[in-house]
Amino acid sequence: MNSWITLITFAVFVVTFLWVGALAAKSSSNTETDYLLGNRSFGRFFIGLSTGATVNSGWIMVGAVGMAYKVGISALLMVIPILLGELTFWTLFPDKVNRISVERNSQTIPEFLGSSVKKPQGKRAIAFVVAIITIVFVGAYTVAQFSAAAKILDIFFGVDRNMGILIAAGSILVYCVTGGLRASIWTDVVQAFVVMIVCFGMLPVAVITGGGISEIFSQLNAIDPQLTNLTAGFTNWTLLAYMVGFFVFGFGVNVSNPQGLVRLLAGRSPEEAKQAGWIYLAYEYSTWISMVLFGVVCRVVIPNLEDPEQALPSYAIQNFNPWFIGIVLAGVFSTIASTADSQILVCSSALARDVSPTWYRKMSQKYGVKYEQAMTLVFGIVTTAAAMLISATVFSLVFFSAGALGGSLGPAMLIVLLKKRTYTLALSSTMLVGLSTTIIWRILGYNQILNEMLPGFVLALLVHEGLMRLDGKFKK
Repeated sequence: MNSWITLITFAVFVVTFLWVGALAAKSSSNTETDYLLGNRSFGRFFIGLSTGATVNSGWIMVGAVGMAYKVGISALLMVIPILLGELTFWTLFPDKVNRISVERNSQTIPEFLGSSVKKPQGKRAIAFVVAIITIVFVGAYTVAQFSAAAKILDIFFGVDRNMGILIAAGSILVYCVTGGLRASIWTDVVQAFVVMIVCFGMLPVAVITGGGISEIFSQLNAIDPQLTNLTAGFTNWTLLAYMVGFFVFGFGVNVSNPQGLVRLLAGRSPEEAKQAGWIYLAYEYSTWISMVLFGVVCRVVIPNLEDPEQALPSYAIQNFNPWFIGIVLAGVFSTIASTADSQILVCSSALARDVSPTWYRKMSQKYGVKYEQAMTLVFGIVTTAAAMLISATVFSLVFFSAGALGGSLGPAMLIVLLKKRTYTLALSSTMLVGLSTTIIWRILGYNQILNEMLPGFVLALLVHEGLMRLDGKFKK
């Protein structure tokens, strides 16, 4: 492989992303509302495509491909219940998220949830709990993105892991710090098109390389017949648990994902926020299914990979010329950047505004939007350091973080969106019980039977209902 040609091609795309981010920063009105929400000016196309690019993450070209490489076509089984769960959310709630955020002037997800209680100290307490959960678990999700970037740069250029993390983090932070959410969304849209070119281009090429569909199935059967079994390893009951668990996961990820929800806050109307769902689903599932099938095909065309999560770059290096390898690298980097920039922004806004509102007011009055920008840089540096220290697969980090967020913030968001009566102790207990349940469930290994988000969601809602009934008795 001619590394210089690949590097030049990749560099062109990275410079393009930075240029788009710079244009967004130049278009900014330099206010906090613009930095956090782009002045709520985005239509359905930008909301849908940006949310899809954000949710896809490095997992789609690294973790999902690696999983499919290991388990075969049964990796498609996860797609069905998650799609149904996401479809449920996008049918019922996006317009409500947008409408409530405007009515209550909520500019962050912690503020959004905090606005559901009446007393000022209660609002601050809820916002604080949500901010800490966001910083810790979305932060872990960000670490996964930087780890994915390091894997990719290692296999393409032999770059040291820590250096790969620094390169990825540095290029993303440049436009994150200067342009805020507007820069994130504009670059997401450009990156989404690069991702589609790679996803839709690589699958048919790999199928042809493998000798066609029938030959690939024959080879998979020869390697392991379970690779061609859609329900491999499942009994009727475990299959039911798997489907129900991932249905809740699909719904829970959408209702609890701060970096996705903030795009609904940034929509210019409830109607466009809801319509964005079809664009989001079309983008997410077309690219995800393409990469799952690509991972299955790679089991035949590049067998015996030591690290299945490196299947896509390994295939590109073996089969493409340096120019196309650079495009593939840009596509993989796009999935990572479009998620990491969003995560950095929601965490830094929680750190700047919601952990200590008193401190925020002082710093904001003195420095204005520069304080938000400084916190974005600080959080980016912290997550970069954490990525260097933490060693875990992209797949495990993503699902651990998503489960924790879904079990904690998910039930709270559902309560607020359904406009259920609540108060500070009930809502904060709901989040903490859901969070504890998902973590314990995963530690005990029960997530192999039933996704941890389901028990976290159910127990959290039961605790809320119990506390509300007790509160009602005390007031009688």
